[in-house]
Amino acid sequence: MSGWKKSNKGIFENLALVSQVGIMMTVPILGGVLIGAYLDRFAKTNGIFLIVFILLGVGTSFRNLYMLSMQKSKQYENKETPASYVQKYEKSIKKAPSIDTIEGDSKDEKSEKSESSDKE
Repeated sequence: MSGWKKSNKGIFENLALVSQVGIMMTVPILGGVLIGAYLDRFAKTNGIFLIVFILLGVGTSFRNLYMLSMQKSKQYENKETPASYVQKYEKSIKKAPSIDTIEGDSKDEKSEKSESSDKE
């Protein structure tokens, strides 16, 4: 049952993201239509406010979409991906001492031990 919940978690997260994008795109545009239509009726113009506020709604929608994508990309940067796993592995290899230095250290330790036993 636990595996079933894990597989559905990703599905529900994606469904929530798609719903959020849809709402973030439609609400500003519909708001622009309503405000523009009201101002056109009030000012008795022929659709000037409607066009202006629709364009503002579309611009706001794309701005919201951009902000959401930046937020999600920062969240995904923190998660482990295959590329980040390879980068961590390559860094760990660079930090690890080479075989020559390990063998050289062990020879030096043996010679120090023999010298200290000779002195005693």
